[in-house]
Amino acid sequence: MHPPAALFSQTVSRSTRPFLRHSLGILLMGAGLWAGQGAARAATNSTVVEAVQLPAWVERNGERRPAEPGVQLRDNDKAITADHARMLLRMPDRSVIKLGEQTEFQIESLAVRRPQAAGPSELSATLRLVTGVFRYATDYSSKALGNKRELNLKMATATVGIRGTDFWSMTDAAHDAVCMFEGKVEVMRDAKPGVVLDKPGAFWVVFTGQPEQAAGQATPDQLAKFIGQAEMQPGKGILLQGGQWRTVAGFMPSGVQANALRTRLQTAGYPADVVAKDGKFEVRINQLATREDAETVLTQLQANATLGVTEGRVALATR
Repeated sequence: MHPPAALFSQTVSRSTRPFLRHSLGILLMGAGLWAGQGAARAATNSTVVEAVQLPAWVERNGERRPAEPGVQLRDNDKAITADHARMLLRMPDRSVIKLGEQTEFQIESLAVRRPQAAGPSELSATLRLVTGVFRYATDYSSKALGNKRELNLKMATATVGIRGTDFWSMTDAAHDAVCMFEGKVEVMRDAKPGVVLDKPGAFWVVFTGQPEQAAGQATPDQLAKFIGQAEMQPGKGILLQGGQWRTVAGFMPSGVQANALRTRLQTAGYPADVVAKDGKFEVRINQLATREDAETVLTQLQANATLGVTEGRVALATR
């Protein structure tokens, strides 16, 4: 997940630029189609978990619970993903936040104003990327409605000022990085002049303990890599609101046993429930998007010996 220094490219040749525009257009179109598929709709002043690639958590007041579609995030809540996990959040103005694997993201503050009841909204928020991969994209319907936004994303060494755009960023112990896909952001660092990224593919990075370099241009391969880091991976354990498949992790004679398994699964980032059925107790994970997603989750559970899932099955939600 850590791009080496070679990823920082000062220029792209003229012969590469047309391919860059073509590749970026295709990638953005695919990302927009995915973002519009979720059924969840953000409440007036809330950011909502719209999709999850398991395992993942939401942390509130130091307590972690497994993330699942429909969960509303409040000020100071954290969204956390594990290895190979993803999360898609929908903000009150319909803009989208995508989180990659091994990511910890926090909403420090968020407020929505509507000067006129039927008019456009004004969203202001302070967000923090503690570690991992982040992508933000303004929803086209939000633009059409004239919604305004003023957001700041804090990273380890820099703050990104967002005014309506589509961009990627990441932070870890080695570096902070930002790549612009569409629109404009300003990267602010200490008391130095802000760095404006306003062209598709514009790329800024600073490595820990090294001098800051001027912004450069990402190559098509780098763009594809950055975008892929935050995209959901079909069939890899995705939960969607209204998903029709489930993973059955256990079918037990004792409610005590079933509740113990549910607790272990929830601690591990899987939103399990217990349902009484035919005189026994079934431990389920619901809302999986496809059969392949359900089978992937079952395989993940069985591979983790500490969970105690030795059998299990997948089924449509009607069964």
